[in-house]
Amino acid sequence: MYISNLSIPIVAGEDLSLAATEYHAIGIAGTIAANAGAAMGVLVNRPKLGEDATVGVSGRFRFRAGAAVSAGGRIRVTTSGWFITATSGTNACGYALSAVSSGAIGEGVFSFAPLTSLA
Repeated sequence: MYISNLSIPIVAGEDLSLAATEYHAIGIAGTIAANAGAAMGVLVNRPKLGEDATVGVSGRFRFRAGAAVSAGGRIRVTTSGWFITATSGTNACGYALSAVSSGAIGEGVFSFAPLTSLA
């Protein structure tokens, strides 16, 4: 099976080298996204300030769950770049491929452009 991922480099606007920041949502300024509207992708490496951050924009990527997420559940970005279950009226950016507990690393399929609001 062939899976195509789209990742782009952006300059890290803050030190993202700690393991705790990897797999969080990141914004265009190269900082951890404060909310769904600021998110452009998933941080997939650990750059220091001024280094290239690799940002997963579309495809299969790991993510950090801010709350438990069910397998197959739609996911969205919440505060501080964490991913949680998307609910009605929120912008979903992907699907969880397996269940993941709060604080753990999960795997999902993402598409950050454009975000779609759930009815």
